[in-house]
Formats: sequence, C-alpha cells, structure tokens
Amino acid sequence: MLEIEPTWDVERMRRDRRALLQAHMRERGIGALYLNDGVNTQYLLNVRIPGAALFVPPEGEIIALVRARDWGYVKLHYDKLQLPLHNISSAAQDETESGQQRLRQGIVDLMAQYGVAGELLGLDTCRPSVPLTFMKAGVSVVDAEPVIEQARSVKTEDEVEVYRAMGRQYAHAFSCFRQAIRPGVTENELAALVSGAWFDAGGDEISQLNVCSGANMNPWRRWPTKRALAAGELVGIDFHGRGYCGLRGDSSRTYLVGDRWTAEQRDLYRQTYEYMLGAIDAFRGGRTFSEVVDAVPRVPAKYQKMQSNYHMGHSVGPTPLSSPKLDPDRRSDTKRLVPNNVMAIECFFGEEGSGVAVKLEELILVHEGAPEILAPEMPFEDRLLA
Repeated sequence: MLEIEPTWDVERMRRDRRALLQAHMRERGIGALYLNDGVNTQYLLNVRIPGAALFVPPEGEIIALVRARDWGYVKLHYDKLQLPLHNISSAAQDETESGQQRLRQGIVDLMAQYGVAGELLGLDTCRPSVPLTFMKAGVSVVDAEPVIEQARSVKTEDEVEVYRAMGRQYAHAFSCFRQAIRPGVTENELAALVSGAWFDAGGDEISQLNVCSGANMNPWRRWPTKRALAAGELVGIDFHGRGYCGLRGDSSRTYLVGDRWTAEQRDLYRQTYEYMLGAIDAFRGGRTFSEVVDAVPRVPAKYQKMQSNYHMGHSVGPTPLSSPKLDPDRRSDTKRLVPNNVMAIECFFGEEGSGVAVKLEELILVHEGAPEILAPEMPFEDRLLA
C-alpha cells in the first residue's frame, strides 16, 4: 500500500483550469462551449457527473446541465462547491423533437444571458443530432477540441503536483511488476498484479495496460495473453493509469526474465536507453518544435521503421495522447514547447521482423532548462546497463 498526502488544492485547480479554457476561447473568438464528454466534464469540475453536460460561458462559473434523475446526487456535491446548476441537459439524452427543442432553446437562452448570442458555440464529441438541433436555431457551431487541448497542454501548479505524486504511483506499480517477473509467470498474471498495485497506490482507473514478452514484443502485441515467460527473454509493459483529478500518465519499461542475457539484448537495451536520455534533454521550454526535433538523437537506420510508429514525444493530461505532439512530420518554426508541458518520451528499438525489441517511455515536465523526470524511482533493467 502506498499512501500519498495531497500537496495540491483541488478547488484552485478547478478555477485555474476554467480560467485557462476561457482565455483560449476568447483568443479563438468562441462565445461559449457545450460539452458532454465525460473526460471534459470531469476535467473542468473535478467531479464525476453521470450523463451531465456543461455550458461554459465566456467568463464566470461553468454551469452543469444535469438530468433530473441525477439531480439529488449532483446537488450533494454542488452544494459544497456552490456552483450553478441547470436542469435542461436531459434534453441532450432525448432524441424526440420536443427534447431537442428544449435543449436548443435552453442553450440559446444561456448564450443570450451571457451576452454571446450570435457568436460561435463550441461542441465536443456528441451525437450528430446535437449540432443539427443548434443549427436549426441559427447557432453557428465549431469543434471545441482544439481549444480544449490548447488549454490542457500547459499544466497548472496543482496539476504539476499531481503528476509528481503520480510518478510515485508509477514507481510503485512498475516495481511490483519487476519483482514478479520469473520464468513461467504469464502475461495475464503480470497484468493482474500491476492492476492491483495501481489501485493499492491510490490510482483511480486503468485506461490501458500492455504486457508483451518474447516474440510478442516485436511487433508489439499490446494486449496481454496466456503466454508464459521464458528465461533469457525480455518482457515489456506500457501502462496508462489515471491518477488524481482526472489526469493520466503513460510510461513503458522492458525487463529481463531470469538471470542470463545475450550481448545482443544488452546492446539493444543500452542503445534504447541512451537514445531516450538524449531525447528527453531535447524537450526544453522555449524551443520550437523544429528545434526539438533536430536536437533529438538520430535513430539507427535498422530501428527507424519500428520507431517511426511512435511519437518522439506527446503531451498527456486527461487523455493519453494530446497536444503538443512532436515527430519529424510535425515540425514547426513558430510553435514552441513551454514550461509545464507534461510529455511522454517514447522509444521502441527493434529491427522489423526480428521478434526482439526494447520499449521505454518516460514522463517528463518541461522547464526552461533540463526537463524534470516525473517518476525518477521507476526502475530500469540495471543489469543490462552495467
């Protein structure tokens, strides 16, 4: 069991997230947002509300649009938060014409109330009927995801503290994984052990868990199987766990099964590890995307095909793959990394068709200078680095 004492302020985090989003809305000329994706609603409220939607005005508190059957549950939380509630969102679940009419009229009224009538309304993932019903009312709609991703790309001071705590959760889960590796244990058994370790460390949920051993590593099979590990082979893990306040991590490691290894395994592991350290150092605040790409070490030619399936680095947050994303196809001389970007640096070295590979991935916090590794205690396979 891992006990973590919170060093973050949940209410301040909620306010800062809202302020960032509303600032980016103004920059993009979006009058309001209508959001019903569960990831977005939890991110903005730090409360899970089943079936809810949100109305995000250009300034002031976000309004939760709650189904009648959830009103009592939500009110218990919202009375403490003192946030505004509205009961029109049940129409978003109602495909009848009368339900859709209630929804569009309710949002039109809110936009008028907040002085943004006739301005753009941003929508996240929703049924096709939702934008259609707003268009019937003459409301111009746009995709809300770009502005949401932009707001989430820079972490608040409290989110940074959450990620440092998440680094301890990852170190705990990966240490348990490593300690359980032995010939005869199956991929499924290792995956189950990691799941238990994550929840013992206070993790909220598991979004993705890959365990691959031996030939399952290249190409990367992703999902664990009944395959039993054999002495002398490698086993990899790629783990996406949701920790505190709706935030997710993304890290990978590769370990040795048993006590014997080959010169080929040791050389491959060292090359992957050294590439990752060099790539991490390239991710510095203030550098353009092109400057970062140019600073990342070159991948040996025989590994380029398989490594090209992954990003050099990608942001994480409420989702495991968000903006910014950096690789040679996303060069930019104007877009820059900024302090408090949280990035996952990805490495997968293996020759196409060889069946042998090493997968490493590290979570980092971008600074003006050298990046901060967020899970410094998460173990590597030191025997292959000696």
